[in-house]
This record gives sequence, C-alpha cells and structure tokens, in this order.
Amino acid sequence: MIDLFRQAGWPAWILLAMSVLALAIVLDRLWFFRRRRVIPPQALETASDLLALLRQQASGSADLQQARQALEKSSAAGKILVSGLEVFRADPADQELAVQIRGQHTVRELERGLSLLATLASLAPLVGLLGTVAAMIDAFGVQSGAQADPQALAAAIAMALNATGLGLGLAIPATLAHRLLRERCDALVADLEMMAQHWLQQLRMPAKAANPDEGLKPNTQGLRQVLAGS
Repeated sequence: MIDLFRQAGWPAWILLAMSVLALAIVLDRLWFFRRRRVIPPQALETASDLLALLRQQASGSADLQQARQALEKSSAAGKILVSGLEVFRADPADQELAVQIRGQHTVRELERGLSLLATLASLAPLVGLLGTVAAMIDAFGVQSGAQADPQALAAAIAMALNATGLGLGLAIPATLAHRLLRERCDALVADLEMMAQHWLQQLRMPAKAANPDEGLKPNTQGLRQVLAGS
C-alpha cells in the first residue's frame, strides 16, 4: 500500500486526506441516523402527556420543565415536539410556524455533511485525472530528451495509472455511501414530517376533546422514562 502511494505521487496524499474526511462523514452520519436518536418510539406519546399536564396547570412545575428539557435533548423529534409545547396556547398559525421553523433546523442537522460527501465523491476522479495529466507530461518530457530513460518513463506511466485508480477507488464507495445516506435521511425527514402533522393536530385539538373524561389522567410512564434518561 505504501509503495502504491509512492508510485502515485503527490495526488495520492490528497486523495488519502479526502478519504479520511469522507470516512469521518459516513461514520458520523451512521451514528446520527440511528432511529432512536432521531425519532424515539415514545417521543410523541411523551409530548402528548406533557401537553395534557400543561393544560391542567396554569404554570408548569419544575418537574414538567425538567421533563420538557429532557425531551428536547433526547432526539431530533424531541426538539420539534418541544417547539410546539412552547406555543401550545398560541393560535394555530403560530403553532405551525414554530414547528415548521424547528423542523427546518432539524432537517439541516440531518443533512449536515452529505453535500460535502457528494463533493468529495465528485472531486476524487478529477484529482486522479490531474495526477494522470501531470504524470503524462513528465512522461513526454522524459521521452523527448536526448536520451530516453525507460525507468523514468515507466515510473511516470505508473504514477498516471495509480493516480487514476486511487481517484476511482475513492469516488465509487463515496458515491454509494452518499446515495445510501441520502435515502436514509429522506426517509427520516418524511417520518418527521408525518409526526409533525399529527403533533399539530393534537395542539389544535381543544383540551376537552383531548381528554374527554375529566377523571382520566395522562400516562406519566413516558415522562418517567424521559426523566430517567436525562
């Protein structure tokens, strides 16, 4: 492997740095795109319980504030849900605007690094081609001399081929990784949009309609789980 980089010349080290950066982006997005980190199964239910408790109290207690902060820190969906809790007494237009703004920030967080990964995948063949052109220039320079050096000519050709191969070797997996991560991100965004629509419907629902039985108390099990995880 070291000999391969030596034969490829200076473009190989540029491609190596690009490879490290692309790998870091892929690992970061794979960690971030875990479903429990983006949309936990109990997030909407916990937010609904918080909404019911907030409607029953004139001012939120310390436990409710703590639960709301824990929900916000727990996941990307939690941030969107808490943005609705903060304006649950406002009119529907303000509620929708608050959720939409928070949703846009969340989408940008999900897409972070994907554009750079696509750029690296596009630039890798060009860097390899640049190394190929530079090596061919050296090869023609050696060939045009008074006494052609076969070893120098072979080294220049090897540099050209290795630079091209390394460029393609980075571009192909980077392009595949970007496509897979892009599809995963789009699926998570679609789920977040669906969750936000259900959440807005609950925010617009009158308190009596949300809790038709006066003696019915919200389930606090989800709140305990959020507090325990904070």
